[in-house]
Amino acid sequence: MRPKSQYYSILVVDIAEFGSRANPLQLWLRERLYTLTESAFTEAGVDHRSTPRPSDRGDGFFWLLPGTVDRTDLTGRFVEVLNHRLREHARTSSEEGALRLRVALHQGDVAGDGRGWAGEELNTACRLVDIAPLRTALASGTRAGLALAVSADWHRQIVRHDDPSVASETFRRVPFDAKEIQGASAWIRVPGYDAPPGLTEAETAPPAGPAAPSGRAAPGPVAAGRTAPGPDTAPNRSGADGSGPFAGAVFDRVGQVFAGDQVVHGTQHFRWSAEPDDPEDPDRRPKAGA
Repeated sequence: MRPKSQYYSILVVDIAEFGSRANPLQLWLRERLYTLTESAFTEAGVDHRSTPRPSDRGDGFFWLLPGTVDRTDLTGRFVEVLNHRLREHARTSSEEGALRLRVALHQGDVAGDGRGWAGEELNTACRLVDIAPLRTALASGTRAGLALAVSADWHRQIVRHDDPSVASETFRRVPFDAKEIQGASAWIRVPGYDAPPGLTEAETAPPAGPAAPSGRAAPGPVAAGRTAPGPDTAPNRSGADGSGPFAGAVFDRVGQVFAGDQVVHGTQHFRWSAEPDDPEDPDRRPKAGA
């Protein structure tokens, strides 16, 4: 029987610089990681006991949380409490025993087969925790115990709604390119900072739009009353002789949008009507003197 997928919030955590530690220290850090995470879940009121147990990844884990979990609490209160626990740990540990985390949040359908878990959204979450801007922000944010990345969907559904606990103004968008994921974006923050530290302008720039055929930039929206740019014309211009891809066109509707390659021959009139065949449409009535 095909394993059935279920919808989960996906938390992925990785310990920074884990592989550089001696084996006994790695085991101790793993123990501390689970203890601090479960303590943060409990204090933040996030139900983690009715879910599958976390799946260990050696230097971290992924944890599938049920769809009933409040994602605002997970993004805000849980992250703040976990960061506080990590800072407490830092005050009593040596540099060698430092426990600093990269954390990612995503959501979607994941299927289990009794041996483990699989699904595109789980792959996305695991790729997200490894992106270069997140590593840079954590390395630069020495006051914090963690750096957080959320997917674009998570940001749209949770972060952008400005709940005070989420600190939405401290997130910045970064490119998300990792193996099979190209041209996507993610959002990151580092608790205690107004913006993720250490990132260059290029690292916080939104991803570029898709290229148009023949290598030209992809066309954008065309404002009402303007012509779409063609390969031999300047943007939003027609030739003085009336030539151009929208030669003779009349645009009557405010907010009209055209994009992509357009070919127009002869005079074209674009009129708006909810019912194009409605004889009562004033734009379709014969004009006086016509």
